[in-house]
Amino acid sequence: MKDYYRILQVHPEAEPEVIQAAYRRLARLRHPDAGQEDDQAMQDLNEAYEVLSNPGRRADYDRWYRSEPSASPPGRPSVSLWRALLPVALSLIVLVILILDLFRLGLRGVPEVTLVLVALGWLVYHFGGLRNLWR
Repeated sequence: MKDYYRILQVHPEAEPEVIQAAYRRLARLRHPDAGQEDDQAMQDLNEAYEVLSNPGRRADYDRWYRSEPSASPPGRPSVSLWRALLPVALSLIVLVILILDLFRLGLRGVPEVTLVLVALGWLVYHFGGLRNLWR
C-alpha cells in the first residue's frame, strides 16, 4: 500500500483542512493542464486525497499505517538501534586499540600497523561497501 501522507506531504496527525490545502497546492502543480506529463503522480495524489479526506477510510488506513513496521512518518527513516550503534561501537574499539598502541601497550613496537589498518578501514567504509551495510 502507498504512503498517502508522504504523497500529500503532510504529517500523519494533520487536520483535514491541512490535508485539503496540501492536496489543492499539489494538484495545481501536478495537474496535466499545468504542463505535467506524469499522469501517475496526479492519480496517486487523487487516490491519497480520496482516502485521507474520508474519515472512515482514513481511520482504516491509519490502523494499517500504524501497524505496518516499515511505515514511518515522513522525514523519519526507520533505523534499528543495532544499525545505528554498530559503527559507533566499532569506532570506539579501534580508538582503544590505537591508544593502546600509542602507549606501547598493544602490538609491541608496531603502532604504524594499527594506523594503517584504521586508515584502510575508514577508506573502505567511507568510499566502499561497508557503508551500504548500515543503510
